[in-house]
Amino acid sequence: MSFTASITRVSAIILSLFFVYGCATQITEQPSKVTRATVNLGEYKKVVLVKSEIAKPYANQSANIKAVNKIDEVLASRLGAIFDEVEVKTAQEVAAMDFSAIQERDVLLIKPLVKQVKFIGGAARFWAGAMAGSSVVILDASFEEAKTGKQLSNPGFIRKAGAYTDAFGVASNAMLSDVAQDVANYAIANK
Repeated sequence: MSFTASITRVSAIILSLFFVYGCATQITEQPSKVTRATVNLGEYKKVVLVKSEIAKPYANQSANIKAVNKIDEVLASRLGAIFDEVEVKTAQEVAAMDFSAIQERDVLLIKPLVKQVKFIGGAARFWAGAMAGSSVVILDASFEEAKTGKQLSNPGFIRKAGAYTDAFGVASNAMLSDVAQDVANYAIANK
């Protein structure tokens, strides 16, 4: 066997290993356990959806920020179809609100926390293919009584889009809508 053939064979093996192992997305977080809310969520007159907070290791990546903004957009739409009055606020706006004058069960706060996100969009998927890795989002949604701050529940949800099955980022984008729908389904089941 010639030297060139040996180098070609070794290069092919190394490239194959990069292709197979390059797509592995490490899931470091786990979603919280899904439990029933301690109060029927339908008893609240108004819902304030707080824009999703992103865990620090993922908050500085523009693709992840865009992905979480998409989750917020879909979640606001889905919750608006479930509850009569839904407002979307930032965490800073909610912190500045005074809930002391309201009655219990007047305002329900929903606070999504994206514990882990890796979003591979269509462009990255087109150029890098499966080597770009799989996409994942792990989201916990805290349902809280606004007046008392008491947590009614904190269900967690996980959605993934495989590196090999995600042609042009379609599954990655669907994953964002699906995790928002999971929160909406939880709200319906606990209404």
